This record gives sequence, structure tokens and C-alpha cells, in this order.
Amino acid sequence: MHILAIGGAGAMGRAALNAVRDFPEVERITIADIDPVAAKAAADEIGAKAVPLTLDIMDEQAMAIAITCSDVVLNTSGPFFRFGIPVLKAVLAAGRPYFDICDDPEPTLDMLKLDRQAKEMGCTAVVGIGISPGVTNLLAMKAYRELDSVERLTTVWNVDGDTAAAEMGQKKDKAAAAYVHWLEQLSGTVPVYERGAPNFRIPMEPVTVNYPGRGKRDLYRVGHPEAITLGYNFPELTEAPNLMVLGPELQVFLGGLANKVNQGKLTVEEAADRLAQQNVSGIIGLGGLLKILFGKLRGAVELPEAFGLAEGLKDGKPTSVACALMAAPAYDMGACTGIPMAVALRLYLDGKITQPGVHAPETIIDPDEFFNAFLPYCRVPKAPRSVDELIEISRS
Repeated sequence: MHILAIGGAGAMGRAALNAVRDFPEVERITIADIDPVAAKAAADEIGAKAVPLTLDIMDEQAMAIAITCSDVVLNTSGPFFRFGIPVLKAVLAAGRPYFDICDDPEPTLDMLKLDRQAKEMGCTAVVGIGISPGVTNLLAMKAYRELDSVERLTTVWNVDGDTAAAEMGQKKDKAAAAYVHWLEQLSGTVPVYERGAPNFRIPMEPVTVNYPGRGKRDLYRVGHPEAITLGYNFPELTEAPNLMVLGPELQVFLGGLANKVNQGKLTVEEAADRLAQQNVSGIIGLGGLLKILFGKLRGAVELPEAFGLAEGLKDGKPTSVACALMAAPAYDMGACTGIPMAVALRLYLDGKITQPGVHAPETIIDPDEFFNAFLPYCRVPKAPRSVDELIEISRS
């Protein structure tokens, strides 16, 4: 089997390919990147199965040739609001299976609308199978299955946790694409689906979550695909918010940056650079400092790194269920995002992902099968011995 890894020279692509290279079915991995030096360096890291390819994904002819010569396409090339649709269309035209880590809500629904074309070509495409979206969707599905009916289905990622702390602990001169994506989804309005209908919400809006057995905490809304796909696929939900756990310092800083973008005083790119440089000058004033101080004095309920929360009815009684990820591949966003895509490919090769069409993770991946396959890759804070240790289920 020949894998075409578009954007495979990046951190998330390399993390996925370090797992994929060990799949016995995989004979060749073509690492496609617009930067030939990066493509060769990644191929050298992955080893004997890997070959580099210089590829501009906006070159339709070159893309068509590369895709036609492959058996499966993995796409980690962002930003997906720019490149997601053209890459997926090219893959569907060639009738190849496709997996990506799309984390932009705006193109996600447009990608799902290519479902009919994928079915006509008889190929399977899974969009947004990283840590969030991806693992979060599947945690939400495990919680959803616990209840007789669900009113609200929430997905959460913890920016106050160890993985985010490791990622953001070092100042950078310039923002990575992920920071630009983040500030884009914290400013303006963000798309959601509520009761099966499209709507818009204000990011950084506080939403109170009552975690079973732990207590209440205000979390903060962000634009992400989970709020689109879960609400779209389960129209009975009042909403399916995607939320961040934020400590007081970062909540004030991000809120200040988002306000500057909304006021036209900073571009998204400039705000992302300020975040990367941890430059709070002119962003956090006296009021913000007091808010941080009072936030620390109050303390906050500790929450897991990633979880899904279902709220609804069980046996006629109001009930909530949280399913939380208690271990991860590493304190590194590249591994946490890339490894789930590799696991999805493993399930496809094992014949457990077969349905043609364009799918969000929750409509084609069985959560139990996924977490069984994900388990061997999870090592921090300690390696779980079973899925019961990997996934903590809390009920009200």
C-alpha cells in the first residue's frame, strides 16, 4: 500500500507517519510538501519506506498525479479553511480514501456536503480526526450512548492542562499556524448548529459546566468543528458547544487579544504573534490583573485534558455523563493530533471503517474500537493498562 501524506513534513504529519510506517500493509510513504528541504528531512526521519515529494497543493495537475499514484491520502496541510476543500475534491475525483485533521469549522460543513460525490466514487473520507476535533467527538459519543435522550452534548479541551502548558511554555518569535487558527476562532462570531439549524455565537462567551463528581466551572466558547458536526448530525440537541478550560491569566490575555482584533486594532496574525511572544503590553490592564488575582484566590475545579459531556435523561431522570481522556501519546500537540489520524487509518485497514461518503468521526468510527486501538500509543502521565484506565466515565 502506498500512502500520500500531504503536509507530512509538519509536526502533526510526522507524528502520524511515525506510527503509520510500522503498519505491515504500508510499503511506501510519499511525504509531499511545498518545501523540498522539509520533505527530505521528514523522509529521512521516517526511514526506508518514506520518499520526499515537492508538491504545491494548488497545482491541480501535480496534485492529480500524486493522488492517482497513491492508495490512501492523509492530509495535515493547513490552514484547512484555505486548502481543505480543494484537496478533498482532488482526492474524491481520483476515488481514493482520505483522512485529515481539519480543525476549522467554516470549511467542515462544506466538506461534509461532498458526501454524495464520495459515495458515487465509492470512497471513504474522514475529516477532523485529530485530538480536537476527533478524540473529543468520540468521547462525546461514548457519553451520548449512556443516556436515553440527550439535550446538550459538550466537547472540551483543556488549555489549563499539561499538554497545552508544554506547548505554550516557550516564547516564540512568530506564531505557528495553529495560533493564527486559534485567534481566528476567538474573534468575530463562530458557527454552531442548534436544534439542527445553523447559528452563530460569540467566542470567549463563558459557559458554566457541571462536571459529574467534580463540580461547576466556567469554560469558554471557541469556534471548532465539533459544534458544527455534532449539532448537524444530532438535530435533537439544543446545542453542542466546544469549550476551552482556561486559567485566569490566559482567559484575560486571550480575551484582550480577541477584543483588539474585533476593534480592528490588531490583525489576527498580529494577535497570534503577540500570543506566541507572550507579549501582554497594552492587552492586560489593571482590571485584568485584578481579575487574574481574584481568579487565583477563588481557585477552580480541576478538569481533565479532554472530555465529552452529555446532559439529558436516563430512566426518566435528569442525568449527566462525562467521558474523559486520562492519558495521551505525549505532552505535545503534534503527537496528540497526528496519532489519532494514524489510528483511524489502522481501523480502515482492519476493515472497521468501510462506509463510503464524507464523515465526521462520530458518524463512522466506533468509539470503543477507536480507543482500543489508541490505547497502546498513550503514555503520559502514565501508560494505561486498559481502556477503563484510558477513559474515565463519571455519572451524576
